[in-house]
Amino acid sequence: MAVARTRHPVAPPRSRGPARRPRRGEGAFTLVELLIVFVILGLLLGLVGPIAVERMDRARAQEEWLIARRTLTGLAFRAYADGRAISIEADGARLRWRTGADAPRTRDFAHLFFPPQRVVINSHGIAAPARLTVRQGPRERVVELNGWLDERS
Repeated sequence: MAVARTRHPVAPPRSRGPARRPRRGEGAFTLVELLIVFVILGLLLGLVGPIAVERMDRARAQEEWLIARRTLTGLAFRAYADGRAISIEADGARLRWRTGADAPRTRDFAHLFFPPQRVVINSHGIAAPARLTVRQGPRERVVELNGWLDERS
């Protein structure tokens, strides 16, 4: 016996209507709308920009402080480890150190200011004087050069 196949009716394609062209200006921004957006963006940048620049300067100053502190305490430990004296001179934005008869090394800072100071670290890693002062903007900070001795225990 043959099975009769039923045909499912296929829906005719939907008519989208006549193709229409977009009208002039439809779906686009007007010049006034664009100007308003640019004015709002300009106001936001004018308010947020100086705050962001100030925070970036503070972050760079903090980074320089950390680098200076790490360099100075590292020099004290290096004098002890190498058994050689190191002389450090700090003046203005420049930090200069010399190990024994080696050529002096220099590090310049943009956000730190050193009052004129001279420190000698002996071959045992003991600095005299034991403190070095640094100005970071209006703030005065101190690096304890013999602080690494306390960290040993």
